[in-house]
Amino acid sequence: MDSVEHPPVSCLICPSVRLRHYTLEENDGDLFQVINISYYSFSGLEDDNPDDRDFDHRLYLLYWCNNKYSRNESLCGACKSKETGTTYYFCVDCKVSYHKECVESPPLIKSFYHPKHHLQLSYDSYYENISCSYCDLRYDGLMLYYYCFTCKFGLHPVCATRPSFLNYPKRHEHDLNIFPRKVDLTCDVCGVFGSKSFIFVCLQCDFIVHTSCIYLPFVIKISRHDHRLSFTYSLPRILSCGVCRQKVDGNYGNYSCMKDCSYLVHSKCATRKDVWDGNELDEEPEDDYENLNCFEVIGDGIIHHFSHSHHMRFENKTANIVHDEEKLCQACVLPLYGGGVYNCIKSNCDFVLHEACANLPRTKQHMAHPYPFILQVSDTKNCFFCGYCGRFSYGFRYVCNKGGESISIDLRCAAISEPFDHQCHPHPLFLSNELGKSRPCSICRRKILRTLNCIECGFFLCFYCVTLPYEVRYEHDEHFITLSYKENASLNWCEVCEETFDSDKWLYTCHECGNAFHIPCLLGKCAPYMKPSQNLFFEEGEFNLTPNIGLTRSICYLCERRCQDKIMFEVYDDDDEKKLYCYRHLQANKKLLIDNLTCFS
Repeated sequence: MDSVEHPPVSCLICPSVRLRHYTLEENDGDLFQVINISYYSFSGLEDDNPDDRDFDHRLYLLYWCNNKYSRNESLCGACKSKETGTTYYFCVDCKVSYHKECVESPPLIKSFYHPKHHLQLSYDSYYENISCSYCDLRYDGLMLYYYCFTCKFGLHPVCATRPSFLNYPKRHEHDLNIFPRKVDLTCDVCGVFGSKSFIFVCLQCDFIVHTSCIYLPFVIKISRHDHRLSFTYSLPRILSCGVCRQKVDGNYGNYSCMKDCSYLVHSKCATRKDVWDGNELDEEPEDDYENLNCFEVIGDGIIHHFSHSHHMRFENKTANIVHDEEKLCQACVLPLYGGGVYNCIKSNCDFVLHEACANLPRTKQHMAHPYPFILQVSDTKNCFFCGYCGRFSYGFRYVCNKGGESISIDLRCAAISEPFDHQCHPHPLFLSNELGKSRPCSICRRKILRTLNCIECGFFLCFYCVTLPYEVRYEHDEHFITLSYKENASLNWCEVCEETFDSDKWLYTCHECGNAFHIPCLLGKCAPYMKPSQNLFFEEGEFNLTPNIGLTRSICYLCERRCQDKIMFEVYDDDDEKKLYCYRHLQANKKLLIDNLTCFS
């Protein structure tokens, strides 16, 4: 429970009031909203009108809150950064928490981190290239900060009032002192050379550390490795980083595996937000993921799977069974071409699972997401959108609701791990390590932010293409059709649409018969993992999937052409009139479908 203390007699001004009373000043062509009024008196405010909003604000007090038992994780209402912690000011009128430093911020200060000039309190700068020189956080509008117009130097109020020395024995045994200039030196913790942030130094030990690296965790769990990693300064041999694949310098800090394996990661790579979940695990007990079995063994070859109400029996199918697209695994929505399967023992129930799908882990850590995924069975009346490959699919999925977002991935994307060996490329592939940089996929040529890369050559695959089946069946060909690059000049036209091939795209070919197919013509433009006679439910409406495999293909309502795809979308308008759309035009009509519906073109 919070213990509340009344503020002193001199009334503190709520930051929201001070921020509305600024002076607009220009410096080198950039506009700054400068705050010159004090934080403890209303005498400088021109708000004598009783109807004024600030006049009413005087009736409310800022309460000093000391919450010793739980942490206030809300951001400061003034600087919009950092959790306000266990002690903070709370405005009854704004219903907002504020840092003590932000409330009690004088218009001008002198800071240890910039002793040459005074720092001016400012707010909501029109100048976009300002960031806090201590914590490296960039100001993103509507933020309170201190600024030196001469040196173009900024600090958060919290950072500006930090002490000039630091005692943190867990990082270094001696006191660390601030070096009040940005210089190009190599940090002993992260191994990065540069002057992006301030440094603390120990002259006795020749120890240097960035302000942003002082409190890096000591034991962590990352998405790229199965075991915990521990921070260390020594490295007996030269290894490559498990994230960026570059050399790790053993003279500086890094994270190494706590088990008997030679896995190593740069400090900066290990603590990236897309790799690490932000939890410090030092002195925390080892807590392995709760990988519950997906089924209970009932008898010899008989199981009860959590996804189905009936018992299932194991059968071993031969590899040369007749091609049947109607018999699909309920988990991965792929045909049963052979191998072990589990069939429902009820004669009138067609529920079937591949042996591998029946043994899927209930909890899974994926290399592209810092939080674990939970296996879920999708509603048979609905499909879901895979956050990695962009397909709509049925069947089982892995779901994660942590980290401020909800993401679902299908079983094909969930199965990808590093290093990934693709049949179409001789070298192993690794997840892209450059955040925010898009690359053209070598198969579909689309620019994608998340790709699997070859570190030896310029080969990149998006998650859509990396999960394309390497071998598929075609109803009019007795052989397997394989995915390959167009190298044979005689392969000029597609057997399905009878149109020519682009010279720089991949295709499916039958090497025995010499037949070739566009990828979407053979698999379907929407996805090869969707079932006809099912429904799609979105906020914008309901769409029925209808098969389009007859001798006479259906006509799309928008393009007025016969669609070659295996599935069309059946929509009923306000007059209850049925209309059929091909995938490409349904995607283009944003009134009917959400914007992120993707298509392989």
